[in-house]
Amino acid sequence: MHTLTGKRVAKFARDFGFEGNEAEQFERYVAANYLFPYVRDDVEQIERSVLGGGNDEGIDIAAIIVNGQIVFEPGEIDELIADQVSNSAKAIFIQAKTSESYDSKLIAKFLHGVEAVTKYAIKPKSLKLPAPLVDLANLIDHIAESGDKFQDTRIPCELYYVTTSSNEGESARRELQVSQGVGRIQELGIYSEDLQLRTHGHDALAAKLKERHGPQNIRFEFEKRQTIPATDRVSEAYIGLISGTEAMKLLTDDSGEMRPGIFDDNVRLDLGAHNPVNTRIISTLQSVDREHFPFLNNGLTIIATALRGSGDRFFISGYQIVNGGQTSHQLVRWANSDTVKSNPMLLAELWIPVKIVSSSDPGVRTSVAIATNLQTPIGASDIQASSQVAKNVEEYFGQSGIDGLRYLRQNQGAALDFPRTRVVTTPELNRAVAATLFGESSRAIGSPKELEAEGSFVWGDYPIEAFYYAAWILYRVDRFFARTPEANTLKAAKYHIAMMVSLLVNTELTPIFEASDLEESSRRLKAPKRLNFKVSAPASADKIEAAIVTAVELASGQFRSVLSEGRSLRKDDVRSRRNQEVLLQKARTKAAAKS
Repeated sequence: MHTLTGKRVAKFARDFGFEGNEAEQFERYVAANYLFPYVRDDVEQIERSVLGGGNDEGIDIAAIIVNGQIVFEPGEIDELIADQVSNSAKAIFIQAKTSESYDSKLIAKFLHGVEAVTKYAIKPKSLKLPAPLVDLANLIDHIAESGDKFQDTRIPCELYYVTTSSNEGESARRELQVSQGVGRIQELGIYSEDLQLRTHGHDALAAKLKERHGPQNIRFEFEKRQTIPATDRVSEAYIGLISGTEAMKLLTDDSGEMRPGIFDDNVRLDLGAHNPVNTRIISTLQSVDREHFPFLNNGLTIIATALRGSGDRFFISGYQIVNGGQTSHQLVRWANSDTVKSNPMLLAELWIPVKIVSSSDPGVRTSVAIATNLQTPIGASDIQASSQVAKNVEEYFGQSGIDGLRYLRQNQGAALDFPRTRVVTTPELNRAVAATLFGESSRAIGSPKELEAEGSFVWGDYPIEAFYYAAWILYRVDRFFARTPEANTLKAAKYHIAMMVSLLVNTELTPIFEASDLEESSRRLKAPKRLNFKVSAPASADKIEAAIVTAVELASGQFRSVLSEGRSLRKDDVRSRRNQEVLLQKARTKAAAKS
């Protein structure tokens, strides 16, 4: 591996708490950087996007994106497109190799894997594929079936072969077996006609790393501007007009594509070319009233971490377009039209209102983003996190040492200084407590929002170590899945598994799990007599790990008929209370047999 890239991967693995060998850590590093606009450092989503295992047909990482969000089940697609008139979809396939060279045979295998997934999507069960690839194919098939709800007639698709090479692999792309592989995928007619393979070395990978912090040092001309007085927390601010040509420098990269991540703080996704608002914007751009655009459009509001200028020439870094997302997308669509391409002066003569605020203070950035969009309501989980119990839980977690867990009671953004695999948020702790302390795994899977309601049973005055116990069991279950790729087909049932683990290591919880109602369960948990919630002792750790293996075996048996279809479990397969009851009984029987 390239030396500098190797150091970055090692630091990434430490920061996130990812285990495994160098190749496995590199795959997660690539996934975190190439999918950052969608996974946003979410440990579970990073790990779910990495297929892992030796039977991945050369596809190390894959993601299906709908309306800017990564999806893992067909039901999630339905939820995202239900209230949208126009929707977007994208497929991303990546092979990640630590090698400092390009192997055309491995590239061809990767392309064959993409071809196989796509063929399966066209004709399910037409060939034998491992479950993770079947899951991908089912998502592609679901998007194709709902084609009338998506703005593109074909699915945009990105193919990446990522190495640590010092070059960008142009010669490898010219290899016959590689070009033919891309051609076969194109011939299937599922993906956009501009499908191409991108071969990336360590420079391109480093550029992706920088994109996590927004575009860097983008130069543009800002002639028509007025200075807004700075404050202690705002270093520079301007309001004025920029030309369409200069706006394209801010909106698009060298390939003419929209810069990734510049709309992450914008509350609205691109609503599509046929949305009524967007139709009016494009109509103005295409009409003789184009010169009135500054009077008819509110323009763009841009928040930057750094802005420096010399005369009319400015350089901007780490920026977000927090207002004007629809305008931005319509401008790019218009700029890519044949009319503008044949007459670039149309773009140069267009003036766009713009406000630019530069501040390194995250509070200022957030307040401007909210004020220019809408007031963001306080979530129910935020209210839970403000309770004294939550504060006590935070303190207890903080005393667990470097090998323990941390409770993220308040959103700290990028300031978090602890491995992310060991960090628990309020919604995650809600679900862990419901499953492992109350036996309510079906509720944790199917109704997590109910757990955030005011007065929810999960935040009672229980022994403080019980919250840590619940989080620790879920953490160990997650780590089991991370190191055992063949078990990932069961991931949708992880709260059932955590529930069974809890009962297997703490059979005294049985009366709480079997109580007639949640109030009775809460009363019992508030006054535990024989319950032991200590997890730090080596004997306890060994007992939990053994219980996880047993619970996974029990879950595999319960869902054997679904798994026999060759795909992973989905929420709809596992969320029923009947599954919870059956698995609890299996765990009780197993525990009794061992006692």
